[in-house]
Amino acid sequence: MKVTLEQLGRMKARRTQANSRRDGRTTAGLRWLQPVLLVLGLLFVVTFIADMVSLSRGGKIAPTVLSIPEEIQQLERDLATGPYYSASNGLFRIVQPRGWKVLTGETIAPHDIMFVSPNGVSLSLSVTPVTYNELPTLFAEMSQREREFGVRSDIQTLYFRGNPAARREVKMIKTEALVTDFVTNHIAHQIFCEVPQECYELYRPALLKLIETYQPLSITQR
Repeated sequence: MKVTLEQLGRMKARRTQANSRRDGRTTAGLRWLQPVLLVLGLLFVVTFIADMVSLSRGGKIAPTVLSIPEEIQQLERDLATGPYYSASNGLFRIVQPRGWKVLTGETIAPHDIMFVSPNGVSLSLSVTPVTYNELPTLFAEMSQREREFGVRSDIQTLYFRGNPAARREVKMIKTEALVTDFVTNHIAHQIFCEVPQECYELYRPALLKLIETYQPLSITQR
């Protein structure tokens, strides 16, 4: 079957028209998709800006609670590099563990300040003016308080920052306490650590190091 030049021309014209219709439909589809992509992009930008504004106005991202081993490791790092907390009364300072809540006021009396970790460990500090300046009288007061609260503990003597001091480890119902007391310049200092019993031994070494960062301050050092 022979095909004339005229027939070839008509076939080519028909193919060109079909391709043009197909290209037109594709272009129309892309024109419809472009506004949709533009709207989605604008929504993303608006959401991102709103989040940034919320944070700048005081919004906070929920903190990550460290596991017990991670919290102890963080505390160890703070002991080497962490900032010090200085008491408002100028009588002491101590390394402040990062991420621990700071409590003050009547709710923590008779302590002056309390640091509380997300895992339930607390460090309470108190300073009290006293008429005496020797350890035996401090011992007598500690024994009196223990009798009042029905607590019995073995008291160990040591030197803390060059001052005679007493240290007790007291097991309570659900917690265990590590307490250091000493008196200097007629000021009685108490460092009271309280830890859930199930993790007391894990925290104890780091807490002993934290206690060692406690510094009583004299009038000339304030």
